[in-house]
Amino acid sequence: MKGAALGRCRNGFPLGQSIAAARAKKWLRWTCAALAVLYPACLMGAALALRLIGEKWWVTGAVLYLPRIAFAAPLPFIAGFSAALGLYKLLWTQLAAILLILFPLMGLALPGRAHRAGGAKVVRVLSYNINTALGGLDGIVEEIDRYSPDVVLLEEIGSRERLESSLASRYASVLVSGQFLVATRFPIVSSYDPERVTLRGRSHSPRFIKTAIETPVGRIAFYAVHPLSPRAGLQGLRGGAGLRRELLSGRLFAGTNTTKFLDDADLRALQVQEFAEAAAREPGPTVIAGDTNLPDLSYILSQHLSSFQDGFAKVGSGFGYTFPVDYGRRPWMRIDRIFANDKLNFVRFEVGRSRASDHLCVVADVQAKE
Repeated sequence: MKGAALGRCRNGFPLGQSIAAARAKKWLRWTCAALAVLYPACLMGAALALRLIGEKWWVTGAVLYLPRIAFAAPLPFIAGFSAALGLYKLLWTQLAAILLILFPLMGLALPGRAHRAGGAKVVRVLSYNINTALGGLDGIVEEIDRYSPDVVLLEEIGSRERLESSLASRYASVLVSGQFLVATRFPIVSSYDPERVTLRGRSHSPRFIKTAIETPVGRIAFYAVHPLSPRAGLQGLRGGAGLRRELLSGRLFAGTNTTKFLDDADLRALQVQEFAEAAAREPGPTVIAGDTNLPDLSYILSQHLSSFQDGFAKVGSGFGYTFPVDYGRRPWMRIDRIFANDKLNFVRFEVGRSRASDHLCVVADVQAKE
């Protein structure tokens, strides 16, 4: 009797329970292994969808403007279960997931790539969306003084009088046009306000200006840009009752409130195309700077601006996030950018620190290409 009882037990459990436990563990290991492999594959798919589809579909277009750190939510659970179940050989998949999150999805740039040509002259450019100076003009001016740029390009300036007089005491040339202000230590040779653009029979501002400035590295064409924000379209996706009700009702997935978002994306693409094509026609050194409203992996960004050097991508480090920083939030996207054509070299790039605006400024040093 005693031997028979022992025969019906295994590992201290009745035989049936032992078999069930073994099957459950096997199923857990198989499920965890599948998730470990599928997770980085899904991350790669998400990065490709954002890059190749982006603003053409409201789902990927909206995800572009969300914090990318959310893609890391499954990581600790999958890695923890893999280790607990002894699937150590599959932990490389989670390392691959980390790299996919940090680099293509979150846009991490490694330091140590800047090379300044000794003796060559440098022009420092600062671009700043000051949000109509709602956070106080003094903070805006202090941030500009901190970097002492040779060329200042401001967007969304709001009231011009006090700002213009403050910068006129610091810079030899100051030009204001609509929402833009250009201040520089050097002579402004010419300026150009482009004609309005037409989309679906309606006329819109192109939301950029061009100034030609005579600098120590030669005459540079500067494009100050601020294409349409996605903010109104993103708010439209929430509907009048809020995001939760839109989700529960299914209206969000049906695309009921997507028209405004997609129309604004089309207009933003047209505005970007206008200044990108104009800058591409410039015969000499050219800089494009401003609040582009285009996050990393944006389809519009890659479609129209990939032929230009991105200062942060060339010589920046970290994530370079610039927005949003109001209400004490940490920024989660990089939409404020400085580009240059192949007649200039970036030798330094930095993101500002002041929270005087809901954007951080961006600063770049450029040299003439030898």
